Amino acid sequence: MDGIATGSAPPARTDEGWLADFFRDADRLDLPLLTGWFGEDIDLRIANMPPMLGLPAAEEAFRQFWSTIKGMSHEVQQRIVNGRDGMQLSIVTYTRLDDRSVAVPVASHLRRRPDGRLDRLWIYIDLAPLFAE
Repeated sequence: MDGIATGSAPPARTDEGWLADFFRDADRLDLPLLTGWFGEDIDLRIANMPPMLGLPAAEEAFRQFWSTIKGMSHEVQQRIVNGRDGMQLSIVTYTRLDDRSVAVPVASHLRRRPDGRLDRLWIYIDLAPLFAE
C-alpha cells in the first residue's frame, strides 16, 4: 500500500508494517496524507508543548511545524509493536529552510483505535538543535 487517501481508513495491518507506513507517510510532509491516520480524538503531544487534543488541533500543529522545515527523514533505530501500541526510536534528520540538516534522536509512541486510526501520537524530542543558529 502506498499511503492512504485523505479520509480513508489506515491500513488494518497488525504487524509492525503499519508503523513503518505511518512514518513513511509522515516523511512526505503531506498534511492530508498524515492526518488521514488520525482519529477525531487524536491526543498529540510534542516535546514539552501542551497537549493538542482533537484532529483540528493536531492538523494545525503539523501545519505550523512543517512551515518551518523543508524536509524530514526518520532513520529507524528500533520499532516495537504490541497490540494497538507502537513505539519507534529514530534519528530524525530535518532539512531547515536554510538547507542545513540537523539530526536529533526522537521517540514516538502511537496508539491505534480498533478502526486503525490513531488516538495517540506522543513525540519525545528536543527541538532546540533544530532552531539553533
